[in-house]
Amino acid sequence: MSPAQRLRALMRWRGIHSQNQLARLSGVPQSCIHRILTRGEDYSPSRTTLLRLAKALDTSVPWLSDGVLGPTESGASSLPPGYGSQPPAMPKSCKPVVDGYCAEIGAILQHQPDTTKRAVLSVVRLLADKSRNG
Repeated sequence: MSPAQRLRALMRWRGIHSQNQLARLSGVPQSCIHRILTRGEDYSPSRTTLLRLAKALDTSVPWLSDGVLGPTESGASSLPPGYGSQPPAMPKSCKPVVDGYCAEIGAILQHQPDTTKRAVLSVVRLLADKSRNG
């Protein structure tokens, strides 16, 4: 997942509907937010920009830039928005501290019906079996 995809997901999770709205909340120029969202991996925003965006989106710079929580961060306050006060229960092999993909999947599935959750779990199990069996 690219920084642009994580930024888009965070905007969606926080109910931010436009680049201009995020610019007002963060103090980051809209043109810079546009560059992040459109250039994907080809654009690296400054540390100051990442700090402002992370603060406005209530997340951490390591998660926003790399999809992982920093080694000194722990607890629900460091988790991406959408988790509330407690992270959802996940297998030990799927820790948000290790990997931002699991955090995003958990946040997205949190609002889905049980039938969708079961279908996704079935697909993940099939993929895991396939990778184990070669």
